[in-house]
Amino acid sequence: MRRDILSTILAVICVVFLVSLGIFYIQEGSFEGAGRKMDATLQTLPEDTARVANDVADKTDAVIEDIADGPDESPS
Repeated sequence: MRRDILSTILAVICVVFLVSLGIFYIQEGSFEGAGRKMDATLQTLPEDTARVANDVADKTDAVIEDIADGPDESPS
């Protein structure tokens, strides 16, 4: 069972890689250009991921603070 899960994860990663390379090939017109674009995308991935993670953490903190403050009082 564990082997099936690992095989599935590996297959999904390979498919995503090949689809991405194919899309970049169509955009760039060559595998050289596709590889260059994929390299550029992968180089910025850690910074983009960190920025998104920080945004999610900030928004989660704001929601927790709102919940901790209790309901807002609205005039009736």
